[in-house]
Amino acid sequence: MNARLARAGLGLLTAAVLAAPFAAAWHLQEGTGQVAAQHAAPTAGAAPGQMAAWRELGVGLPDRAAPVVLAYHDIKPGSGSRYTVAPKRFDAHLSALRAAGYRTLTAREFATYVAGGPVPPRSVLLTFDDGTKGLWVHADRILARHRMHGSAFLITGRVGDPRPYYLTWTEVSRMRQSGRWDLQSHSHDLHHRRGAAATSPSAARRDLERSLAAFAEHGLPRPVLFSYPFSETRGFADEVVGRLFTAALTNRSATPLPPSRRAAAAGRFERLEVLSGTTAGALVREVARRTPRPPEAEPLAARHDWRSVDRRPLDPGDFPFNGARRPREGDYQYAEYTPHATADWDHYTVRADVTGLAPEGATFGLTARVGGTPMQVRISYGRARLAGDGQVVAERELPGAEVHRIELTVSGRRAALRVDGAVTLTTTVPGPVATGGIAVSASRPDRDTPWPVVTALRVGRCAGGCAGGDDLQGLQRQVVR
Repeated sequence: MNARLARAGLGLLTAAVLAAPFAAAWHLQEGTGQVAAQHAAPTAGAAPGQMAAWRELGVGLPDRAAPVVLAYHDIKPGSGSRYTVAPKRFDAHLSALRAAGYRTLTAREFATYVAGGPVPPRSVLLTFDDGTKGLWVHADRILARHRMHGSAFLITGRVGDPRPYYLTWTEVSRMRQSGRWDLQSHSHDLHHRRGAAATSPSAARRDLERSLAAFAEHGLPRPVLFSYPFSETRGFADEVVGRLFTAALTNRSATPLPPSRRAAAAGRFERLEVLSGTTAGALVREVARRTPRPPEAEPLAARHDWRSVDRRPLDPGDFPFNGARRPREGDYQYAEYTPHATADWDHYTVRADVTGLAPEGATFGLTARVGGTPMQVRISYGRARLAGDGQVVAERELPGAEVHRIELTVSGRRAALRVDGAVTLTTTVPGPVATGGIAVSASRPDRDTPWPVVTALRVGRCAGGCAGGDDLQGLQRQVVR
């Protein structure tokens, strides 16, 4: 009996001796920062009223729509940086998105969609630039709580950097093994202000190839998405980016580039940047505004869905279209209706009633195909003009009146305008169709001239054969006096 106990004790001692190096290696790995300790998700604190308000923001949105891409950077408390979201606020973001009916996509699901796959359920793609340690320490447990998915865009040349700001390759591996994360490319060593803009396309190509090689070296799947460092597209040849990745992401674009098949056929998509001060309600409201909608709307009933010429929300005095809050200053006003949500519109008719026109007075403008090759109506007291790509292609005198009713129908590259149910102008524009949507504008010769007033504005689908049919073929310019 004693002999058996002695042999058992010896066996345990031997096992302990053999296991000691592995245990020591594990603690050494933890102690040297290869794997930082994770923080538990913050205590959920959304009140029932908040949840109800977030749910309401999703009411009426399509169940299936092109996804909205969100751009985060770091997640950690007490940073003070506008690019770092506190864990509690990030947790509220995900709670609000879930309440509004949004799910999260994997990078592969997103890539499948933009390559021609089926439209996904109402969803967002959560992206995180730079590969910061806060993703492992704080964001991972919050994603786990909500059963959501994130895509981390790594600067591969900085993974494992001795500074504690970036992830280590061990942490990256554990994130991948969790099933909650995809790892994508944010360049190898071009994430500095003069990086991409100051380099040559050949050097940028070599950098991207080094980034892909780093993924392969560490046993990670090849990235399918690329986010431009600082959203700087200069220096990156579209052909190279398109060959190496399914899609590229930026936070800045001159025109709306949501992940719709017509709006960004080149495979470059715009993200909504999320900052430290972005509240959960503000985030979901903006995500809802960017969720594509069918071309059926009463735009005047949704003032918060309009954007100014620089795509910022309109101030109260910037809405010159219904009289009550017309601005007193300036000689030109312009506003777009929810440009991201309408970027894929086609085969639609816009009807507007305009009053307040006078001889030698102000002009009202109605634009379709905002962001692509625009088609614009210009209506004054006694003249109607139809412009394509900035050039007047058709115009006609009108019976002078302070009130005119406008009906503009667009389908593909074709447009047809009817004014007061009698005057018709038609045109086609060259080149591919890019984006849809509408904008309104007003101009006046001086500040003493009253602004025109839009008393009604409606959008609806047009029936088959819209925009004038075959009579539009080959039309270049028509001037009728």
